Amino acid sequence: MFNLKRIRGKYEMKQHTQEIRQRVLESAKELLIEQGYKKTTIRGIVERSGVLTGSIYYFFKNKEAIFAEMLESIIHQCIEKIDTCCEGETAAFKFAVLCEVELKKMQDDPRIREIYFECYRSPVIFEKFVDLFASFAKRLFGTRFTDEEYRQKNLLIKGAMGASITALYFEHEMDDERTRAEVIRGTLRLMSVPEEEIRATMDRMRGREELWQHIAQELVEMPLAI
Repeated sequence: MFNLKRIRGKYEMKQHTQEIRQRVLESAKELLIEQGYKKTTIRGIVERSGVLTGSIYYFFKNKEAIFAEMLESIIHQCIEKIDTCCEGETAAFKFAVLCEVELKKMQDDPRIREIYFECYRSPVIFEKFVDLFASFAKRLFGTRFTDEEYRQKNLLIKGAMGASITALYFEHEMDDERTRAEVIRGTLRLMSVPEEEIRATMDRMRGREELWQHIAQELVEMPLAI
């Protein structure tokens, strides 16, 4: 016989736990956008969220773990938006758009640039980036590569994207649009996309910058999906 009271209690506890995590992650996101990665602290998240320090450390090992989970949610939301707006498009096009949205937002918005610059320097967060991109690539390109090959290739892709962020701080300025295009071409080559398809993909992406900017801005403003 089912114990409805116990089942209800477990459900309510799960809901409460999820609400706490949501408050912590949303507060971290707000502070991150307002003041950047370096200035965002656990103390600040405690004050903004109203969640006790002990409770935060119960769910998250440290600040890096909070931001790794937050960015995971944002990337999943980005992928959902790409699936919707690029329905019927090729795997190469969708993967290129994922890179384009991130790179364009970093180039255009100094706040987001600083966040990504610091996050790419964190082994915990960088590894999360690599795994998320590898997972999306595998979903798009299927059995073209092994799991380890997907991970290795996306390590190189994220390394190139991280280098392009660093280049934004160079004393000698580079052509941002050209850098972005070269990173995306290199990404598609690593995915063994034929050169003819790469050219066609880049051509179809031109003139849709406003859509990619709109997706990026929505991701900044919309609540996290935990």
